[in-house]
Amino acid sequence: KLFRTAIKTSITHYIHFGDIHKRTGQVSINKAGYCHRITMTNDSSYESDLDSTLSEGQYSMYDEPKSRMVEGATVYIRDQFYSWIPATIESPEDDKKTVKVKVSLPRDWEEQTVKSTLRGSQNMKMERVVKLSDYKNDELPLQNLEKDGVTAVGKNDIADLENLHEAAILYNLKRRHADSQPYTRVGDILVAVNPFHWIDGLYSEEKQGFYAKNLIWSTQPTDPSSTPRRNSALATAAAEKKALGYEYEKLGIDPHPYETSSLAYLGLALEGNDQTILVTGESGAGKTETIKIVMNHLATVERSRPLWPESDRKATSGHGSETINKILQANPLFEAFGNAKTVRNDNSSRFGKFTQLQFDVESVEDAAKEGRAVPSCHLAGSKCITYLLEKSRVVSVAEGERTFHIFYQMLGAPDDEKQKIWEGLMGSETSDFSYLSKTSTSIDGLAGAENWPDTVAALSVFGVHGDAFLNVMRSLCVILQLGNISFDVELHDGEERAIISSREELDKLSSLMGVPAADIETALTMRFMNTRGEEFTIFLKENEARDGCDALAKEIYARVFDLLVTKCNEATEPQGLPSDDLRTISLLDIFGFESFKVNKFEQLCINYANERLQQKYVIDNFQAIKLEYEEEGVNVFDFSLIDNSEVMHLLEGKLGLITQLNEECIKKVGGDENFVYKFKVVNSDSNRMIQDPLHRPYEFGIRHYAAPIKYDARMFIERNLDKIPTDLLKCACQSTNPLIREEFQQMSNKLLEVPKPGGLKKRSEATKHLVLTKFKTQLTSLMSLIEKSRTRYIRCVKPNKGMKPRMIDHPHTVSQLESAGLVTAIVISRESFPNRLTYELVMERFKFLTYKFDNCHLNSGDVKVDSNTLLSNLLSGITADSHLGRVAPFSCGKTNVYFRAGALELIETIRQDYYAERAIQLQALIRSLQTRRRFLTLKRGMIRFQAEVRCWLAQLVFKRTVQSAVTIQCFIRKCLARKELVRRRNNHASTVIQTRWRGMQPRVEFKAICKAVVVLQCVVRVMLSKKAFALKKKEREEQRAMDSRMSVIQQTFDDATTVQGTVFSVDEGLLDEVETMFEFLRKEIVVLRKKNTKLKKELAEAESDKREIFNHASSVDHAFSLAKIRNEQMTKANMALLDDNNSRRKEVNNLKNELKTQQQAHEAQLQEMRSEFEMALRHREVELGTIQQSLRSSDLLHKREMQAVRDEAERKQEEHYSQISRLREEIKTTQNSHQDYLAKLMGVLETTQESRRNVVAPSINMILSKKDDEIDELRDEVARLHQSRGSEGNGDNDEARKEAAKSMKYIVKKNRENRKSQVRQLSTLTSQLEESLGSGDLSQMQKIIASMNETIKTGEMANSKMDREVVNMIDNPVLYSSEGIANADAALVAENKKLRRKSEIKVSFACKKCGYEENGRKGLERGISRPGMMRQSAGRSLGRTLS
Repeated sequence: KLFRTAIKTSITHYIHFGDIHKRTGQVSINKAGYCHRITMTNDSSYESDLDSTLSEGQYSMYDEPKSRMVEGATVYIRDQFYSWIPATIESPEDDKKTVKVKVSLPRDWEEQTVKSTLRGSQNMKMERVVKLSDYKNDELPLQNLEKDGVTAVGKNDIADLENLHEAAILYNLKRRHADSQPYTRVGDILVAVNPFHWIDGLYSEEKQGFYAKNLIWSTQPTDPSSTPRRNSALATAAAEKKALGYEYEKLGIDPHPYETSSLAYLGLALEGNDQTILVTGESGAGKTETIKIVMNHLATVERSRPLWPESDRKATSGHGSETINKILQANPLFEAFGNAKTVRNDNSSRFGKFTQLQFDVESVEDAAKEGRAVPSCHLAGSKCITYLLEKSRVVSVAEGERTFHIFYQMLGAPDDEKQKIWEGLMGSETSDFSYLSKTSTSIDGLAGAENWPDTVAALSVFGVHGDAFLNVMRSLCVILQLGNISFDVELHDGEERAIISSREELDKLSSLMGVPAADIETALTMRFMNTRGEEFTIFLKENEARDGCDALAKEIYARVFDLLVTKCNEATEPQGLPSDDLRTISLLDIFGFESFKVNKFEQLCINYANERLQQKYVIDNFQAIKLEYEEEGVNVFDFSLIDNSEVMHLLEGKLGLITQLNEECIKKVGGDENFVYKFKVVNSDSNRMIQDPLHRPYEFGIRHYAAPIKYDARMFIERNLDKIPTDLLKCACQSTNPLIREEFQQMSNKLLEVPKPGGLKKRSEATKHLVLTKFKTQLTSLMSLIEKSRTRYIRCVKPNKGMKPRMIDHPHTVSQLESAGLVTAIVISRESFPNRLTYELVMERFKFLTYKFDNCHLNSGDVKVDSNTLLSNLLSGITADSHLGRVAPFSCGKTNVYFRAGALELIETIRQDYYAERAIQLQALIRSLQTRRRFLTLKRGMIRFQAEVRCWLAQLVFKRTVQSAVTIQCFIRKCLARKELVRRRNNHASTVIQTRWRGMQPRVEFKAICKAVVVLQCVVRVMLSKKAFALKKKEREEQRAMDSRMSVIQQTFDDATTVQGTVFSVDEGLLDEVETMFEFLRKEIVVLRKKNTKLKKELAEAESDKREIFNHASSVDHAFSLAKIRNEQMTKANMALLDDNNSRRKEVNNLKNELKTQQQAHEAQLQEMRSEFEMALRHREVELGTIQQSLRSSDLLHKREMQAVRDEAERKQEEHYSQISRLREEIKTTQNSHQDYLAKLMGVLETTQESRRNVVAPSINMILSKKDDEIDELRDEVARLHQSRGSEGNGDNDEARKEAAKSMKYIVKKNRENRKSQVRQLSTLTSQLEESLGSGDLSQMQKIIASMNETIKTGEMANSKMDREVVNMIDNPVLYSSEGIANADAALVAENKKLRRKSEIKVSFACKKCGYEENGRKGLERGISRPGMMRQSAGRSLGRTLS
């Protein structure tokens, strides 16, 4: 156990070099696409398993195979309709340049793949021949499959895929999307695929608590001083892996936005650094929902702290404080005013939003005093910055789209609330307003009457209630009413003028705005201009008036939106806390890269913002790595794949797109086509500019980092100016609506501060108000905020355009992956070096492995050389994929050794094997000693153990015997009982009949006996009654006699006592005796009466019993008669059943006879059918032969038709070529017209060119003389080189010749660059001179002319053809041998003359344009010889121009 623990400790010490799974105990090592495994179990079989593993050699140094394109390999191939489809290689072709594959679609292809409109899976070509040269490294991309070899893997982290390429990324996302797992990692980037359906439990409070508990509250602060210096590299590697998510795999944490928000919260709490989460993606990818999910988690994460009181937790279940509630309530408000339905998304954000959540962060020291490992971060406030609101959606939307949700919510409000806002809304619908009548139908749950209360409640949270609420809603009503204004055309003196035809709508607008109708009509249909103190009235045309009306509507909505943003920021501003003490977590929700069929100004701004974000992404992820590799001298990956600095220079450079467009905007006569022409000419040398001769004059193309885009520059200048006419601005300032009046007054004040375009100093001020300039300033500020923070990325992907759950549209998804730069980023990450070690650490850890190699000697004394030798032997035969092909798995820098993915893990596995072998030897010795001690103890207890075992076995045998006997008995009893049961079931009917029959006679006898008993009972009762009656009669008679006797005696006694005067004597004793007798008799009478009463009761009871017995007897008689009737019925039913049974038997016999007859007939019919089938088969064979013959003839006919089609195609192709040539001629004609147009534009320079000719001519002569001297020097140098070559041979002279050639190339190249820069300077000065001529600024004109003269004097006008000839002469001296020197000199002289002629023609170009009939050298000589005439002409021309 001791040594086993030591082995495990040594392995887990370097656990960061491989992932050891706790359950299976396997170490997975990735090596350039291959997998090596070492089995290490944790049970008692550990030693034997490890020993067998090492002895069998499960791990070995695999040599790189020659080709992985073998039969049966599962690969991906490109498809025109589905981008990538899975296939299996059937057989490589003989030329080894092509392979034959068979498309193998998975079973769930139809359920998970959006069917192409051009081709489905049914008509897909399944067998194909693929050219390997069309793929990288001449290999098809391999699939990543599960153990079943059919199902594609679905890794949490795309970087963990064994075969990493575009197809693997696509199918990994597809698998996870089908399994309702919408989130995937790419390192520290989160890819979110919109699931388009609600997933239960994915965003529950339990899930929030899980991520907060495992990523935030379980974090323990580390002490840097406790980490030894020796393991610093290892700690760095472990930290890198943890940052990339490897530790999360062990904790069972899946990718989720809660992971990103938790890590941002943790970084804010522990490091105190600001955090930024960038969420990008196209419309419909789920950016808005992802932002809401992250924001909700960040707002409530603090209450998930384990030490948080339960009472406070329950109290804050409604999102806690008022500040948190306000921050979360801003989401429905922005959705109502900033979201709309598009063809791609029902709830698309039509603006960019940068939200800063401001936290009050506790210091680490204070948290430690309170016993908290993670400091608390309380949400104190927020700030929101918006970009590029699509306000044009207010006045015009595409088919199938809608304007902003707030308009539909307002129209769906109750009528009483509508009446408070404006009476014109009562009973109105979308069809009543022009801006809404063309929009699509409603959206469930997003913009309707049910959302109106939520929007009103959100507005009230931010203080927009009462009059302020009414002002906002009435401003929206003004916008709707502006759309209802219709214009008509009126002719006045032959001139078309716009008039308002809808007077009723105008009156409604007037009442809404509080401006007289006449003033509104004047502002919409007229323009007033002041020129030299005079005011002119310009009557607008119908389309111009409509454009002005729309411009006012758009500006009102933009002002309302900006006001609400300001209200939100004011309501959520931190109270009582300085902003410098707060830390922020920022969330950026902005449009993704957009490419449509027609790309306008909005797409240019969006793609420009994405280029800036891509630049930030490149700097964050690759710039530091590139600099480190360059400092170390390591081969750098192809950085141009992701570097977009050239695009940014094309957009933001001094002569870039923004500058050119701004200059055209501040011109009085600027145009879109002029902007495109200048932009193409100035940036013609940029490889990011698409030079397509088929472009129209207003089209240009740019190669963005994601894809090349062609832009339509029409309306660029108008969109960039984004200004509202002054008359409309004044009209809006008169409105009684406080919101409209105040906002437009502020806008008017800002416009008054803008200087008019004029000189160079005022130009920068004049371009500040332009849209692109303001947007560039906003982006610069945004980038500065992001650069100060730790940035995290969430890339949202829209899987299909139909918003169907669990389905992927391959081409659409691949285009988004390319636009997001994920494919390129992952490939470059693979090509980089994820691990690095110092040379000393390499030797310390791996030097002892030299025993594996015979010729590996590490005694050079240089640690770098020894390290390179050691690693070359350890990684012999192993290569890795790269854009350069197959490369080495490591690279040696100046101070570190850099390892590609899997290389360091492979060496660490070899090192672990060495330690495992030594540990096994020690374990064998210890085990032998322990076994000997155990043997003695076991021997003493063996006999007793055997006895007990034998006893136990005997008892077991006895129990089994008894159990067997009992089992046999049970079985026999069961058989007997089953037999008895069968017998009883068979005899059940007869037994029932017998029972009934046998029961009839006893019942009859019982009834007779019962009747006899009743008669006897009656006789006996009569006799008993007579006796009782006689006794009672006798008693009654005796009692009556006694009573009469007593009465006589009493009478006698009374008579004796009442006779007066009679004297006789009465015996007293007799009297007493008589009284006693009377008393006795009275008592006896009482007793007898009681007995009499009792006997009467018993008689009554006997009578009742008699009646009950009589009733019972009668019921028994009735039951007996009923049973008799039922018996007779059952007897009849039994007879009927017997008759039915006999008839059924007869029918069965008849059916059997009929069946035999039908079988015989069927066999006869079957035989007849067989004969008919054979005859039909022979007939079909004859017909098949006929069809084959007709098929051959039709095949010949088809070939003839195909040949005719080919001839027709060739004819069409020739016609196409003729059309192309005609188009080329038209293009040339168009170019000539453009040149003529340019010539007209250059006409404004006539006076300037004439006035400076006297100055230019000497400069030209000076330049020509200087060029002649340089040509002579070059000619002498060439001659010298040829002479030295002929005299000295091919020895050292070759080196001198090469050095001279290099010097000459450098001089020529430098001259060419100087000429290009001078041309650009002259173009800039020429445009400035045009502007000066237009403005009439003489001083500015003189300065510009002086600058041009100075540029011409100091410049150099060289001929590119002469430079190429000189370079060829130096590189190919054989062609210029000694006998060809004279020809070369003549060529140089000719080139010098051509140079003179071209320079003179260029100088006299302006002369030709200003009216001189002569050109060329003759015109130049005339101009030089007549300077006075030229000055006079220049003065006259300048005077005409100024007048």
